[in-house]
Amino acid sequence: MTASLVAGADEAGRGPVIGPLVICLAICAKETEPDLRKMGVKDSKLLRPERREELAPEVRKLCEVHVAKITAKELNSLMQKGVSLNAIEAMKLAELIREVDPRKLEKIETIHIDSPDPIASKFSHRIKSYLPSSVKIEGKLHSSHKADVIYPVCSAASVIAKTVRDAEIEKIKKEVGCDFGTGYSHDAATIACMEKYIETPTLSKYLRSEWSTTKNMLKKLKFKTKQVKLNLED
Repeated sequence: MTASLVAGADEAGRGPVIGPLVICLAICAKETEPDLRKMGVKDSKLLRPERREELAPEVRKLCEVHVAKITAKELNSLMQKGVSLNAIEAMKLAELIREVDPRKLEKIETIHIDSPDPIASKFSHRIKSYLPSSVKIEGKLHSSHKADVIYPVCSAASVIAKTVRDAEIEKIKKEVGCDFGTGYSHDAATIACMEKYIETPTLSKYLRSEWSTTKNMLKKLKFKTKQVKLNLED
């Protein structure tokens, strides 16, 4: 009897103004999926960074993982062409699904996906639109809200996506020479770093400059910098 598989997908870094968006597709044997929960796998947001780092290698032992890292540069380029963030996620998930060996894909019963679309099922249709007819996926995609909390294999994907993104963020911090915290617009460390390095190309290449949030932040920071310079010249 052929063992059936289950898969789950989730992302990390959807909303920051700095750094990449990371998406993970995790696949495991259906019978071993409960073991993920037993080892303590949860939605990455519910775990401390240290715990995520401990769990990531254990997840990789139980799951086959496929990871996509979408840089700020690529995100900016796609958004300039009018591609929405939800469409970008769907496009990249389709690419990850295409990476899976067709024989393995056939054994997968369900691919659980944490949907960013208000109408969850819409996200499944988005993904299908980026898949060729040769990829047999009919009936396998199941998009829902809070999938990363409900389904252990989605939680596993969440852990991998977050640890991969965290590693990328640490590399960027070293290159820029500034600890910008999480890279989110509400983070004081992010604001301080952007204010200090706003005109340097090193930071600029990691900024999601097509984000309306980023544009608003840059306008405020540039105005503030300009005002400081004017005051110094008085």
